Amino acid sequence: MSVLSKLAELKLRLADLFVQREAEITAVLAGLISGEPAILVGEAGTAKTILIEKMAELIDAKYFYYLLTRFTEPDEVLGPLDINALREGKYVRRIEGRLPEAEIVFLDEIFKASSAIRNILLDIILNRRFRNNGEYIKLPMLTMYAASNEVSSDAEDAAFYDRLTVRCFVKSVSEDAWNELIERGITLEELKLEPAINVNEIREIQQVVMERFRKIPESGILQVYLDALASLKQKGVRISDRRKIKLLKIASAISIIYGEDSVSPDSLAEALKFVAVHDEDDVRKVDQVIFELGLSSYYKHIQRIQTVNSELQNAIRLSRSGSIDELKMLSSICNKASEMLENMPQNPRLMPYIRQLRGSIFKAKDMLEKKKAEIFGE
Repeated sequence: MSVLSKLAELKLRLADLFVQREAEITAVLAGLISGEPAILVGEAGTAKTILIEKMAELIDAKYFYYLLTRFTEPDEVLGPLDINALREGKYVRRIEGRLPEAEIVFLDEIFKASSAIRNILLDIILNRRFRNNGEYIKLPMLTMYAASNEVSSDAEDAAFYDRLTVRCFVKSVSEDAWNELIERGITLEELKLEPAINVNEIREIQQVVMERFRKIPESGILQVYLDALASLKQKGVRISDRRKIKLLKIASAISIIYGEDSVSPDSLAEALKFVAVHDEDDVRKVDQVIFELGLSSYYKHIQRIQTVNSELQNAIRLSRSGSIDELKMLSSICNKASEMLENMPQNPRLMPYIRQLRGSIFKAKDMLEKKKAEIFGE
């Protein structure tokens, strides 16, 4: 089996483990095979930690996790000083089981870290090195992940946040999938996974990503990207020069995740969603640019889904009064939405939008059942 086939297997196995986490899995894998740091932003209990943990298990990587607080000392992350070496005038850290030995690093509550830790992390992110006993040591780290419940508004965090290339905003699982969530969650608690791919093979894929990234200036996608940047600027989406370049690297990684021969407009569109956004307010603006420029080959399906979803949400609100005519309208739109989903292409790029519509259909059917019971006394 080729390394790219193994990558596809890794993605499928992660999708089988987690409910409604298609976008998050793509973001995490894009960070992994590009070597770029990623941050998952979302409320507690949305599977951010276990997603990274299981991914590390599936690639049989040395994994380091740490929950940061403002009181966390560098020794806790990097390793304590060797007292015996210190007596000899050597400043040596004992790094066993700490970040410098890890291949996958996950730092939770990243914005609570002290300035001392963040300054050290900046050098680690940028140069993949660690200073020990006056010498720089190359780190084996494939990539670093971070998590936070929200994006920091502190000016001191701006430079650090800018260096977290991939940004993914994580939502709770919708109500229609709670049963599936519970079933998979129970299984996941004690599940031991066999690796789908190894660390050396991931490094091999990282080289493939770099080769594709270097070829972008020769491809037609560059002009498409420049047009997208101009449109985003008009909408007030600010992207640093660093991120303008990194975005194309992530697009290269996403194209490989989806088995494309080169960076397609679809992969560029997904990279825009992960890299061009500063916060959740930017997500809507990025979506608008993607639709206006026709970057997604599925944008017509997405527009149909969103239109029907809006109609359904509006019908749900109107039907709260319980009139027969309004309930008939709700039932009709609900049936139209269900029929549309049956004929929708089963493409992973559509899944976040399909998931939203399924959630609305679930609410509509629940309301119809309750109103039916009220009217007919069932």
